[in-house]
Amino acid sequence: MNVQSVSRSDILYVIDHCWMVEDPRVDEYAYQFLRIQDRHRVQFEQVFECADENQYEALKRQLDEIREERDRAEEILYWLFLDSELRQNGKSVPDLWEEKAR
Repeated sequence: MNVQSVSRSDILYVIDHCWMVEDPRVDEYAYQFLRIQDRHRVQFEQVFECADENQYEALKRQLDEIREERDRAEEILYWLFLDSELRQNGKSVPDLWEEKAR
């Protein structure tokens, strides 16, 4: 199976319209999203606590790595959310791709 990449705008739409409006104490995806945000914030703050102002390139590289890790975690959560939504309707992600291919 060929895994398709999801656009950042699609992920942000789900974040803004699903997880940001749900109660993280009740909704599993909202809870996981908040954990990703918290982890990203802590990593971001740690980079600046240990930052040496003369090491701009190293600092930029660390921040890029943190951003990539966060984006990947959100994308994985997006796919899990999509899979869950589809399964409630008796479908799966491959079914969705098959429909789009027609």
